[in-house]
Amino acid sequence: MMVQFGPILLRRAGILGVLAGAALATGVARAEVNISPLRQVITDEARTATYRVSNPSNRIIEGRLRWIDLSATETGYVDATPEQREKLSAAPYLTVWPAFFRLEPGADVTVTVAAKVGAPLPAGEHRSHLLVETDAVRTPLRKAGGSLEVDIGLGISTPVILRGGKGDAGATIGETHLLRTTDGSLELETNVEPKGEFSAYGRIDVVFTPRTEKGAGAPEVLRSIDNVAAYIDAPRRRVMAPLGVQELPGGVLEVRYVGRSEFEGETFATRSFEIAPPR
Repeated sequence: MMVQFGPILLRRAGILGVLAGAALATGVARAEVNISPLRQVITDEARTATYRVSNPSNRIIEGRLRWIDLSATETGYVDATPEQREKLSAAPYLTVWPAFFRLEPGADVTVTVAAKVGAPLPAGEHRSHLLVETDAVRTPLRKAGGSLEVDIGLGISTPVILRGGKGDAGATIGETHLLRTTDGSLELETNVEPKGEFSAYGRIDVVFTPRTEKGAGAPEVLRSIDNVAAYIDAPRRRVMAPLGVQELPGGVLEVRYVGRSEFEGETFATRSFEIAPPR
């Protein structure tokens, strides 16, 4: 199973599956339920964290919570192998409640995740994903000449990161390319490589500073990609950033990996590239 970084939308369907969209940029994932924030971090200093799970639909929702273990890749997640799970999983050290919930339309519930009472946190970083599953609902789908009813079950998964002991989070910007899409627009491909005992988390900013006859012009942020996690169990995190332009004048293109959440205000890495003026 290959999915993207951030909250994961999963599905179970009797005939046909329909996958709801996720609003990652706003910090909320949406399916049959909403959950926020995007991730949580448990440490010795902050052993408890909470999520808000809400029901935006017009029906009563019954759901349950359980842990799954996923291994990071450069483009998303895959199911963790037993060997990876033994080294990676945070679930044995965590509790979650309530394990089940029932929400009226528009209602919400607070879900608490905490380190087990009296148990020391293991050294280093571990990660499991909290899966919120809803029961299948029969949904009519229109088709030519009639309709089709299917049973659809949806779930949202979000990472819970466990950090024990001392360690640093860092990252570098690796191999980077300026590509052209099929419609002629420019797109930046870059790789964020974790460095340190703990994973890094932030956003990628692509900033262009034009060169004029009077010197450097005003820098412009061409694209920001949020929710970029550089997990230590993957050698790199590949990021694609559409720039929305078909050419750049002469100047300097800078890629910045800027910390978010617990790393707010920290710049992990920058890398600059000279751009020649178009001929």
